[in-house]
Amino acid sequence: MYSIITGTILLAITHALIPNHWLPLVAIAKAEKWERSELMLIASVTASAHVLGTVILGIALGLVGTTLAHEYEEYVHVIAPVLLIVFGFVYFAVNLPHHRYLANTDVEQYKRSKTRWVLIFTAVMFLSPCIEVEGFFLTAGAYGLENILLLAMVYALVSLTGILTLVMLAFKGVQLMNAGFIEQNEKRITGMVLIIVGIATFFLH
Repeated sequence: MYSIITGTILLAITHALIPNHWLPLVAIAKAEKWERSELMLIASVTASAHVLGTVILGIALGLVGTTLAHEYEEYVHVIAPVLLIVFGFVYFAVNLPHHRYLANTDVEQYKRSKTRWVLIFTAVMFLSPCIEVEGFFLTAGAYGLENILLLAMVYALVSLTGILTLVMLAFKGVQLMNAGFIEQNEKRITGMVLIIVGIATFFLH
């Protein structure tokens, strides 16, 4: 379970670094001259929606994993790591980057009401869960509901902290040079993390 939690933390950090989780919101805030406190409040709402969508799906998959663990108890500690490794190879092979948001070219599209933007971003973030981490929830199902909920809390804490920190830094004008690299190679990084965790899970239960 330790390897699954570690992998979840790494993926949550990687996922938070992707610009489309925070850059459009920062661009809107600057275009509309929002106060930093307003931006952080709205960012908290939208990031929480993203985490909630991911956690709901994750818990559901974790419960599926628990059911499978009871039915195939003798094989679950082999099946779970194999699934992670397979998912890892799939993600590594299909390295499709996220859509790139360019603040300078998109700012003119942001002249809308604050309420509308909050609703738009909240809906988009809720309906765009972090699919990459769901494999860990499925695997955690073999260790019971308590561990599924623990994984959910760890993911939520790391994701919220990461996204809000990046929003604050970007609003202050800090240039995040590694964000572009993460955006272009997120699937490969995800794949490597899944493969490593899958291998480790064979030896650490």
